[in-house]
Formats: sequence, C-alpha cells, structure tokens
Amino acid sequence: MGSKKGVIITVVVLVAITIGSFMVWLDNPSNTEMTIVVTDFENHDAGIYERHNIVSNAVQESFSEFMNEEISLDEYIRIAETSSSQNNALLMELAYSDAPQEWQETYINRIASLKSFEAHIIETMVFANLINSDGDEEKITEVMNNIEELKEESIQYAEIANSSKP
Repeated sequence: MGSKKGVIITVVVLVAITIGSFMVWLDNPSNTEMTIVVTDFENHDAGIYERHNIVSNAVQESFSEFMNEEISLDEYIRIAETSSSQNNALLMELAYSDAPQEWQETYINRIASLKSFEAHIIETMVFANLINSDGDEEKITEVMNNIEELKEESIQYAEIANSSKP
C-alpha cells in the first residue's frame, strides 16, 4: 500500500484534473453546432461514396443470407442496426461538412441517397420481422416493393450526386 503522502498527492492531482475538466466544460457551451473541417471536397465525397458502398454491400449480403435462412432474424437485425448507425454517421459527416456552393448540389443529392438508403434498411428490418412472424402476404409484398423502390431511389440520387460534381 502507498504512503499517506502519495495517496494525498494522487487525490489532489485527480481533483485538480476534474475541476479543470469541469471548468472547460462550463466555458464551452453545449449549444454550439458541430462542424467537420473538410478542405478537399472531391476526396471527401469519394470517401463517403466508398464507405456507403461498403455499408450497402453488407446490408444486401446479410439480407440475402437472411432470405436464404443462413442467418437468424436477430443476426440480421443486429447487422442492419449497425449499418443504419454507420449510414447515419455518413449523413452527419456530409451535413456538417459546410460544403461550398459549387459542391452543394453534389452533397444534397448524396444526402438524399443516404436518406433513401436509411429508409431501405428500415424496410428490410420490417420485412424480416414480417417473414419471421408469418405476416400477411399482401403486407409482405408491399414492403418488398418499398425495399426495391427505396434501393433504386438511393442509387438514382447517388448517380445524380456523381454527375453533379464540379
């Protein structure tokens, strides 16, 4: 066990760090807007596009595996929820990047693509739950149509974003 003097010094240092952290927190208001500093918007957009493709491929592969009964509903839902979080992170990154005027159209369409993809992920989870609970055939068909429409919409917005680059 440490000496009394060592323990007291440690406690004093920890208290000082805590007070210092608290003071920084008080001086930094929580209502400030988040901004992501981007200087190369072309590479930033390309990176978002590539990361979206990775997330999209993971969702599509996992959904196929669920449909082929290679993974369970719980596994698919976990993968879809993780993919949804990653997609939302991409959305936030674009929204808070403060793109200049010449990149606005590209970024707006990329955001629309990601939003459509988010809705697509949600619909695949609805579909998976309907299949798992032996849902109404008409509802299953409706949701499957929504899945395809949202996927196509996401692809179309991505193509518009790609073609509108300055």
